[in-house]
Amino acid sequence: MDEGSRLVPGQGDAVQLLAIYGAEKGSSMAEEPGRKPQRVLARGPLLAMLLASAVACCACGAQGSESDSVAQVSEALSPHDFDVDFTGCTELAGIGFVPAAKARSLVPAHYTLAGDATNAVLVARAVKCAGVAVDGHAAQPTTLTQIGISLVGPDSTADINNYTLWYVTDQALLAAKLNAAGADAENSPHLSYTFLPSSGGGTLDMVADPARAPHHELHGPVVPPNGDAVPFTASWWADGNHGTQRMRTVLPNIRFGTAHMTLTTPAGSALASVIGGTSLTFALLDSYNAFDAAHMEVRAMP
Repeated sequence: MDEGSRLVPGQGDAVQLLAIYGAEKGSSMAEEPGRKPQRVLARGPLLAMLLASAVACCACGAQGSESDSVAQVSEALSPHDFDVDFTGCTELAGIGFVPAAKARSLVPAHYTLAGDATNAVLVARAVKCAGVAVDGHAAQPTTLTQIGISLVGPDSTADINNYTLWYVTDQALLAAKLNAAGADAENSPHLSYTFLPSSGGGTLDMVADPARAPHHELHGPVVPPNGDAVPFTASWWADGNHGTQRMRTVLPNIRFGTAHMTLTTPAGSALASVIGGTSLTFALLDSYNAFDAAHMEVRAMP
């Protein structure tokens, strides 16, 4: 996605999300004869009506009416709060050390970094799911990658807290909703996640080549999980145009395997600056995991 076509949180949210909903109405409804049409058919005209009302008020210059109409559009789109359901997923999860000064410069000061004065903790995650359903819409096969810095707190009920540096996904609606909420995310078709099985395990290759976020890759041998499933909760944080957003994912049953992955990025990239080089291995956690289902809540936080 080039700079001119990215979804910018704020004034254009209504127009861009309406376009996505409209496209969905015209394509996915035909592909899913069993799906009830009421939700999309009702939402499209409602958004169109509210958007038209807001535009009309802008033209007439009535400040009070304009504010009311914009508030109605915002309420209909629910940009700050939405849910996502993940099904049939595998993931790579790696946690390693990076220079604390580099990490501190990218994370807002009101967050406390995990680690110490010398080392901060970087988290890299790549996920491939058979289905990801955003805000009640039809599930789509989806791949995504997240890179962030581990935090102390602020969600004491989560097993891990991370501040989001980059979020890339090949699902347009997921990226659009995150952007509308104020959490910077990039939609890119240039995202691959390939598992090649072999005796006792296999190799996994993930390549992300987005337009804005830094190019990055994860490569290495993995052993699929065969142990008992355990519950796990992760909260990823982001500060943006709409304040602080929390992406809290509850995984009721996740199984952890092992991996020996290397994260690579080109010299001179923003990620190379963070890790202090062009590659990073994961000294704290290096795992290849699987989960049947997970639920993410994206919420604006006070």
